[in-house]
Amino acid sequence: MSERHHTARDRTALNGRRFLVVDDQGYMIDVINEILKHFGAGDTARAESVEAAIRRIGPQQAYDAIVCDFNMKPTNGIQFLQAIRAGRHRDIKRDQRFILLTGHGEMDVVRAAKSLDVNGYVVKPVAPDLFIKTVERALGAAPAVKPAGDYERIPIGDLHRFQ
Repeated sequence: MSERHHTARDRTALNGRRFLVVDDQGYMIDVINEILKHFGAGDTARAESVEAAIRRIGPQQAYDAIVCDFNMKPTNGIQFLQAIRAGRHRDIKRDQRFILLTGHGEMDVVRAAKSLDVNGYVVKPVAPDLFIKTVERALGAAPAVKPAGDYERIPIGDLHRFQ
């Protein structure tokens, strides 16, 4: 009897999970999708804008987590997260797990993301092991959300200076 070789796929919380990766740079979506699939993700979808992401999500098309870049136009990742938490998109649950990617480590962006109850935050360039640990943590913790109005009141307008 031969001993089975265990791979990263065998021991990850990503097995069979579905992800939507949102970034305006197609090659970055490819990188993130490759990492997710290497660690056992079941299905990964792509959207090159927040608007395209919103169109991909529907009652029959839910995702275990959205991985979204901060620095996009016309709608950035923080604006998207705020809209989700505030319940502005009826087909996206307010407690949708959301992982923010950004090339910016600025405290204002981090503070806003945390205020909006982001489930994970990763600064680019993405280190695969750190990214996967962040994703696994996000999937393992039940998202807790505040009342929708609390999220509407969080000021995020001044974050455009980082784009």
